[in-house]
Amino acid sequence: MSIFFRTFVFLLSSLVLVVVRIHCKILHPKLTSHGEQADTSSSCADTSSLVPFLRAFSSSLQDHFYTTNVSEMTNSALLGGVYSFEGESAFLWSTPQPGTVPLFRLYNQNFTDHFYTVSSDEIPILINEGWTYDSAPNHTAGYVYPYSICGASPIYRLFDPVAMDHFYTMNIVESQNAVQIGYQDQGIAGFAVLPSANGTAVTNSAIPYVLPSTVTATPESQASASTSSSCANNADAIPLLRAYSSNVTDHFFTTNSTEMNAAAIAQDAYTFEGDAVFLWSTQETSTVPLYRLYSETATDHFYTIDVNETNEALSLGYAFDTDSHIAGYVYPYSICGASPIYRLYSSSARDHFYTMSQTESAGAPGYIVEGIVGFALLASADGQPQTATVSASPLLLPVSLDPSPVSISSTFISAFFTTINTSPMTTSSAASNSGQEVRRVVSYYGFPGALMLGLIAVWVIL
Repeated sequence: MSIFFRTFVFLLSSLVLVVVRIHCKILHPKLTSHGEQADTSSSCADTSSLVPFLRAFSSSLQDHFYTTNVSEMTNSALLGGVYSFEGESAFLWSTPQPGTVPLFRLYNQNFTDHFYTVSSDEIPILINEGWTYDSAPNHTAGYVYPYSICGASPIYRLFDPVAMDHFYTMNIVESQNAVQIGYQDQGIAGFAVLPSANGTAVTNSAIPYVLPSTVTATPESQASASTSSSCANNADAIPLLRAYSSNVTDHFFTTNSTEMNAAAIAQDAYTFEGDAVFLWSTQETSTVPLYRLYSETATDHFYTIDVNETNEALSLGYAFDTDSHIAGYVYPYSICGASPIYRLYSSSARDHFYTMSQTESAGAPGYIVEGIVGFALLASADGQPQTATVSASPLLLPVSLDPSPVSISSTFISAFFTTINTSPMTTSSAASNSGQEVRRVVSYYGFPGALMLGLIAVWVIL
């Protein structure tokens, strides 16, 4: 009797397994058959389908206008000399592509202001304030990435509250200069392909410029279901100290002043350069770990919030540099007044460098910008490090200026639910890993998974 019963349980388990696999494919298509997060960074849009995002400005209307439609630019905006053509400001897509989201286009006739956003949450707020969908097909100016993947770079969004003008640029220097003349930094509107190496708009001769895809963060590191109202406590923010060694060409960052004084400065190995960032020493609302690694071969300290990138670095000879593996906690996107931490790399010096200063990131000789590692609080108004720790205090942008974190729709968020809070794989015991696998199967597959595990357990016992 037990043989027949065991056979019945085995067949039923097989049937449940089939159902679970169908469940996996339908509800979670981005996961592989092993239940792991698929490498979505390899799912890139077709760069041969890129089109230029044309830019024009009207000094009389104080309005920046952007379109991918050459006829609209020539026969509407430029006709009559109201707008002046300023070049190709970015490269994006005119149709949906893998990993991209719509860049919606709105217009306020009272303020003569064109507004572009990937946030579906932001649209009703703007409509309530007098903006309406513009004449663009499907209300869409084009399609961009909602995060930094596939070599894409940020489109900076700025706003002049006096002229009531929204301004978009991929040029870090231009965005900083705009702030100096009265524009407010409103974060990042999306990620697209540069029109030139430094993001400068190019008139009639731009060529898509893609950063190496290996240096951009995967989607999981910048996606979260948290809302903009869920902010970490700014009073808990502490300085991330910065030092540099010209002998080994290495930038070093730590929140531990004892470590900085004893291990780095006291040995004359590093020179203290100030408080680079304000972040959190413990995990708070909406923050994620900033992992810290070190390569003895390259004498390079490396910091990332991306779990996949962390594991890749470990495979390349880097090792965790602290017992906790973590330098601190930061936001994975621009909310709560946080500003970007730029990540740069010098292949000749084999050194990673992190700064919140746009000027410093744009002018670091021999370094290329690899993107944004995370978002934290500024140490000064312009992002420059404060050389006197006691005088530095967290500086944040007004929260009301933040773009909504829902630059990623709920369908994107659900696909990335496993990675943000997952620690990198360590050499923990097999029993611990086994328990984690069971919990992950149950939480991911739900009732079918639990039933499958139960039937297998019954079959083994019998």
